[in-house]
Amino acid sequence: MEIPDKYERRIHMLTRSFLKHAFLAVAVCAMLCALTSTLRAARQATTPNLKPYQTLAQEALKLVTANDMKGASKKIAELEGKWDSSGLDQTLPNIDSEMDAVKDAVKSGDAKKATAELNTYLGLLARASKPAKK
Repeated sequence: MEIPDKYERRIHMLTRSFLKHAFLAVAVCAMLCALTSTLRAARQATTPNLKPYQTLAQEALKLVTANDMKGASKKIAELEGKWDSSGLDQTLPNIDSEMDAVKDAVKSGDAKKATAELNTYLGLLARASKPAKK
């Protein structure tokens, strides 16, 4: 196809260039839409299931309340073993640190201190269990 004059050649080039850029813009928009929905799903999927740890901590709190510090210490050891084997200690280091504080408080035999530390630990677990806000 031969284009006779400069005006028609410019229109032909402009149209080709415009179409190329329009296609590129559509492709970029499609990718952004796909990534946005993927990121939202990934954020929701990364909220860990902390219910088993909450249950063990609540059981330990009941033992502390009953002044069974030996039983509570065993329950905390079970909790810590399960936590460490899950790999969440790397993902949620603040909860891991609080677990150490709970373990020390229970071993000290001070029921008041152990109760306070367990309640703090349960609060951290509750906050970490909530999905991130959109």
